[in-house]
Amino acid sequence: MSRASESVNLPEIECIEMLENIEDAYAKRFGAAPFNVSHWDPSLEFEKKMLGHLEAPGLDALLSYRFSYQIAKPDPVISKLGGVAGLHGGLFTPSSTTSILCVLNWLKSQRKKKILAMCPSYFSLSHACRRFGLTLHRAYMKRSNGGFTLPLANSRIWREPAVLWLTSPVYGAGVYFSEADMAFIGGLLKSGWTVVADECLALPGQELIRVLGQHINFMSIYSPHKGVCVNGIKFSAVLFNKKYLAFMERWADVWYGGLGCSSSLAIIHFLSPNFKAYQSFFMQAIDRQRKIVDQLCTKPHVETDALAKGHFVSCYFPKLSSRLGNSRSFLEKLVNSTGGSIISGNRSRFGRELGFSFRVNLARGGPGFRPVLARIIEQVSSYVD
Repeated sequence: MSRASESVNLPEIECIEMLENIEDAYAKRFGAAPFNVSHWDPSLEFEKKMLGHLEAPGLDALLSYRFSYQIAKPDPVISKLGGVAGLHGGLFTPSSTTSILCVLNWLKSQRKKKILAMCPSYFSLSHACRRFGLTLHRAYMKRSNGGFTLPLANSRIWREPAVLWLTSPVYGAGVYFSEADMAFIGGLLKSGWTVVADECLALPGQELIRVLGQHINFMSIYSPHKGVCVNGIKFSAVLFNKKYLAFMERWADVWYGGLGCSSSLAIIHFLSPNFKAYQSFFMQAIDRQRKIVDQLCTKPHVETDALAKGHFVSCYFPKLSSRLGNSRSFLEKLVNSTGGSIISGNRSRFGRELGFSFRVNLARGGPGFRPVLARIIEQVSSYVD
């Protein structure tokens, strides 16, 4: 269902609204909505199958406020996310979007003026920076050998220390940083850079904080349920050197106040044995979908990332313009001819040199997944000369 729209200069939201309008028109014409292979939520079929493996805990109190500083056992959460109890503090928030605001507020307090966002990245970052009066510059990761790498060390973007904002894994692609890139980031931290890592989709064991967390100028954001495509109950956590804990907790009352039941339940579930068990079932389920994507991407003109992990992967058409993702006529024809819809990579600032791309949510499994994705790939490929 489409949402109300105003002219507020949020092109990424306008992109989704345009797609929703196209999907609504298709549904009115054919009596059923097109199947979106990129949507952030799991398909109904996938959700029904996975709910049998999810054991939601109960709460002992429902009527009282629960603030971040009232989380009874923060250290186990910090440790499970890769931090070190005693070295790292944790701020617990309702969502990763809220966590981004809390981090930007801290950067503002540290008189940081320039943020270098390594793209692809989550769409809200640039707009939130603008609201905080922080200057955002973009740089683009390079796609090669089934993964992504940082720009070369001799690039002029590294000349003066600033704030480096990373997304790990690469947003929408599911690719993690190589050991060489992590060593390079460590060198930046030693030379005076501040590094913020948005690791909300990071799988356990893949977190950058495990390698870079000893640096006082490293801060990271997590939302572990997002990594297993559980969006109904979730929490987010910002991890940082403990010296900043008082500042973060005091400002939390300004940005969001107390935590709701969803966040409290998610924290308890994250620490329970069922989270690991659920993740295991989830990874097995998306592995089956991944094999479908890999098979379909052996066709001419389309590629995917061999090193991708997790439920988001991307399909690339290097010979086509990335601008197709903004073309209403292209998207209308795609939806009407395939019965499927997509979210294109340019919404997440994939570099133009990658060509046209779209993400695939492997948790969209069900009877429609393979045939719809096959038709989409065939249709898009037909645009290649």
